[in-house]
Amino acid sequence: MANLDDTVIFNKVAELCSYTQAGKQLNIPKATVSRRVRILEEQLGVKLINRDTRKLSLTEAGHYLYNSTHSLLTQVQEIENSTVSFQTHPAGELRITMPVEIGIRMLNEIICDFAKAHPQIQLDIHMTNDVVDIIREGFDVAIRGGSPKDSNLIARKIMSSRFHICCSPEYLREHPSPAHPFDLKQHQLIAFPYSSYQQLKLRKGQEEVNIHANSRISANSLDMLLKAAKKGLGIAILPTSVCSDAIRSGDLISLFNDWHGEDIGLYALYPDRVKTKKLELFIQYIEQRLSELEKGFV
Repeated sequence: MANLDDTVIFNKVAELCSYTQAGKQLNIPKATVSRRVRILEEQLGVKLINRDTRKLSLTEAGHYLYNSTHSLLTQVQEIENSTVSFQTHPAGELRITMPVEIGIRMLNEIICDFAKAHPQIQLDIHMTNDVVDIIREGFDVAIRGGSPKDSNLIARKIMSSRFHICCSPEYLREHPSPAHPFDLKQHQLIAFPYSSYQQLKLRKGQEEVNIHANSRISANSLDMLLKAAKKGLGIAILPTSVCSDAIRSGDLISLFNDWHGEDIGLYALYPDRVKTKKLELFIQYIEQRLSELEKGFV
């Protein structure tokens, strides 16, 4: 099978009736143009161009090849240009997966605003608490909290949130206030059933303690844990993004503010290092909006 690039070069020679002009337009030397046309003739086993000292002319086979391939090569060029436009003019479908509560609590309005700003991008949003194989399922990006565990994906942190140990004023009226993180062993805890919540490392200067939560209530719903804490059912371990409003309003009281734990990040994970323009736009947009949201946290 002949090299398609050689056919492109031949078409340009046939169109301009000149090796020199074809080389200038294709930005390759005249000698290379002549050699590639000669290789094409050898591969096809026919003479395509009559050569003499004054002009070039196509043979019958040359006319046939030019007439048969010219429109096809034009279509290929148009397809390539349209493909490049996906980077310069982002459009088409963007498939996104994220946990239900992150979607509803944090990204609902942000994603709707993105859709309004970019009507040429169609969003297919799949909310689930299951960890989806985004490569196998054909998703462009996953939004997930906590430390990324899939080394096959590129992880980009789009927001940071710290842990708060907090409870309601009602709980403190009914139970002695813990003076030190170690005192939490004597209290009823409310925590998410993930290791980052169940085994919390806190630091204060040079002092470091590890909290192993023996939870009275464990649920994979941060909204349920927030509600339980407000109802005075125990001391909750919650990220700032969930409990900030309740702390600001006084519904919850933050404990041990001079102790600090590891941040819990929100990440955009995607399979390719070379992102499409629409994906880059989406990630940049939500990262900027979440950054503005983060400034309002307590």
